[in-house]
Amino acid sequence: MTSSSKKIPIEEEYANLSINDEDEGGLILEEAGEDVPTTEFDLCLVGSFVTTRKINFVAMQDTLSAIWRPVKGIYMEETVIPNLFLFKFFHELDMQRVLDDGPWTFNNQALMVKRLEMGEQLADIKLKELYMWIQVYDLPVGFNSEFILKSIGNYVGIFLQTDPKNFQGIWKNFLRIKVAVDVYKPLKSQMRIKRAGGE
Repeated sequence: MTSSSKKIPIEEEYANLSINDEDEGGLILEEAGEDVPTTEFDLCLVGSFVTTRKINFVAMQDTLSAIWRPVKGIYMEETVIPNLFLFKFFHELDMQRVLDDGPWTFNNQALMVKRLEMGEQLADIKLKELYMWIQVYDLPVGFNSEFILKSIGNYVGIFLQTDPKNFQGIWKNFLRIKVAVDVYKPLKSQMRIKRAGGE
């Protein structure tokens, strides 16, 4: 007994296959569920240096580990994206100190860092802001207020916070504010201040 069906070469079968993202509508997750790991990227910072040069990862790792000295330790990793690094901490205080006490440098190159948020893709992260403390000099009498300092911070970049010691005592040579500065824009070294409709 012979079969009447004709055997189709496997090459032709593969040629007839098609993959279309819209055939099935994609994967829709109603809820993340309890089995989704949330601790793997918890307490993680992503960082990038303000440079076009290649960073010596081993030297950078040794230098920053010695400077930061996290009590609970730190794990650093190069990502597949050039000049983007992952810093995994094991205690909130260690990570927060790095965020608060910057900016940090390696080989005179400033390090931009931000906390890695759930759902972010490394390929989509574009770091462009450097968090830094700046000193404000020569404020006229009556202009040394929290509102004025916040306005100055937003003029220079994005205001983040003021130094808690700014208003302790009677007189300060300068006041300090922390701002986020766009590294792709020129720095503003001075500015004029006047009241609306006045001097």
